[in-house]
Amino acid sequence: MITNFHSTSPEQTFELGERIGKCLKGDEILLLSGDLGAGKTLLTKGIASALDIDPREVVSPSFSIMNRFEGKFLLFHFDLYRLGETINGIIPEMDDYMGDGVIIIEWAQFLDNSYFQLKKAVTVRFHVTPAEDREITIETSLEYLDI
Repeated sequence: MITNFHSTSPEQTFELGERIGKCLKGDEILLLSGDLGAGKTLLTKGIASALDIDPREVVSPSFSIMNRFEGKFLLFHFDLYRLGETINGIIPEMDDYMGDGVIIIEWAQFLDNSYFQLKKAVTVRFHVTPAEDREITIETSLEYLDI
């Protein structure tokens, strides 16, 4: 299932994150791809809010690679920006977190997405338009993710 959204404000991007978060069951992987400033962290804040995590505490873990939050479910928030293409497509230690909570990976374009095909993956791609709006495409096979 592929769904497209058009966001004209940070508030709309945050609200989309909340809508996604309210549908989650606690063992999904969200792969966020897009340029700097596209809205990946803002969407993550919205998801965190829906999971009863204070969105003000959610910041990109660019230097620590992963932040862990406790809420309705555990949330593991990865940011691969600093690693870039040097990660060689996968992060083996990520397996340690699968099934233990929601995993959100910013800069997922650096990963080998085929690694996640058998997992409960949700792919979210951000595109900034010339008008500075956000085109957000969500692709998933999870039928319960009704947003």
